[in-house]
Amino acid sequence: MDVEITGRHVDVTQVMRDHISQHVAKLPRFDGNIQYITVTLALDSGAQFVEIIAKCHRADLVAQSKGHDMYRCIEEAFARMQRQIIRHHDKVTSHKPKAAQ
Repeated sequence: MDVEITGRHVDVTQVMRDHISQHVAKLPRFDGNIQYITVTLALDSGAQFVEIIAKCHRADLVAQSKGHDMYRCIEEAFARMQRQIIRHHDKVTSHKPKAAQ
């Protein structure tokens, strides 16, 4: 899985990279088909903004969070991404028989 971390008007420190890497390491246990993840940290008119884009099997999932604390925004965005990955994985691997047409 490829991980890209970028910052817009924000210097991405090593501590932030480590914090993001810890969250990224948890995502494959929910779905092993994640191909890449892009994390964008931005400063937008005084507010912190985090956007996560994950390329999964047949879908591009996007999670965003905005607030005044960058670490809290990272936590919220990864929580949203985790819920989306679980929901997408359940849709793809549904074992219900399809109705005959």
